[in-house]
Amino acid sequence: MSATRFVQFLSGKRLDWSLACVAIVISMLPVSALKPWTNDVARLVLVPFVPVTHLGMFLRERIRPPQAIFDPRSPETIALDNEVARLRLLYEQTRLSSAQLEQTIQALRAVSTRIGSANTTFVEAAVVALDPSRVGGVVQVNAGSRHGVIPGAPVFIEGDLFAGLISDEVGSFGAAVIPALRLPSIGCRLYPAEGSDPRVPVQNYAGAVLKPTGRGTWTADVASTGELSVGLVARVADDRLPRSALGTRIGRVVSVEPIEQVPLARRIEVAPIAGLSDVASVIIAIDRSQQ
Repeated sequence: MSATRFVQFLSGKRLDWSLACVAIVISMLPVSALKPWTNDVARLVLVPFVPVTHLGMFLRERIRPPQAIFDPRSPETIALDNEVARLRLLYEQTRLSSAQLEQTIQALRAVSTRIGSANTTFVEAAVVALDPSRVGGVVQVNAGSRHGVIPGAPVFIEGDLFAGLISDEVGSFGAAVIPALRLPSIGCRLYPAEGSDPRVPVQNYAGAVLKPTGRGTWTADVASTGELSVGLVARVADDRLPRSALGTRIGRVVSVEPIEQVPLARRIEVAPIAGLSDVASVIIAIDRSQQ
């Protein structure tokens, strides 16, 4: 009899109302009370989807394999960093070599344009030895008679800066350069720093004979009514020097002082714009007519 009543209960409206009441009561419960058993029910629901999920994960790993975790201390990473550093060093060396080559080309063009003689050739030489303990010490370059270098050839820096003369010590693959500071005297004329006016005669610019002071500068007594000021550029005007050296820069006036014994004269001090110890290479002008 009890079994019959149970069957009637399952097939009657009481079950529906009972389930509705249970659902309402469950919906009113807090999440913490539902979570423990709903997770287990969810696992049961997901059981049919497990094979499909595993197949999808397998296909994903075949199409896009998982990447290994990056380790900056691994040998492969260290080797890659070293290779990048080496390539950066090579690039910087190439850039510096290119810049130095461009400067040499510009200097050669400047010397060639200024001299404009078909009998003059130019040789680039590197400074290989100098004596930093002596002001104006003799400098060795790596160009000699095999390159056409002859004694007395002028040496230039930056294409328009007279630096000295080749001495009599000329070897097959090297030569000694006498810096301009070691020459007994150099005749020059003083021009404004901004340049000379081609309409003004050369004789209008003050002339001077520079003599070394032993301190790395020159001094000269200038008898001129023209204005003398600091910053004037001294350019070679000495017929004793090769023609290719005439008109080149040699120094800049750093001081002007009056001379009490000669009111119209003033004593100037000229400092070199650059020296052989400041550069890595020079340009030697060789007059083939003298060979």
